[in-house]
Amino acid sequence: MPVTVSSLFIYPDADSPAQELEAIDITPTGPKGNRSKKHAVHIVSAEEYVGTHPKANIVLDIEPEVLFSLVGSVIRLGDCTLTVTKRPSHCPGVYADVVEPGEVAVDDLLLTAERG
Repeated sequence: MPVTVSSLFIYPDADSPAQELEAIDITPTGPKGNRSKKHAVHIVSAEEYVGTHPKANIVLDIEPEVLFSLVGSVIRLGDCTLTVTKRPSHCPGVYADVVEPGEVAVDDLLLTAERG
């Protein structure tokens, strides 16, 4: 079954609520307009997403176990290429670094490029 982007969020300020967008530009340091964080991109499954925590940027229609299995993989969402680096110790989902900046939109397909 194809995996798609179900929601996209940025968090401009630490104390501000999320802004849900139809598309976001992923820059080398993460989503444009997102506050600076230790990890460039936070991805969670729709099943594990909670409105206020974690502060995920990309929500995918994917089983959590399948998402976790992507650690070490290079993935493509829209025009953006990411390396899935690790699972957070304190919340659901995975972190990813930006390989190739680009736009990601709701309903974009997840493509797995390679495993590192």
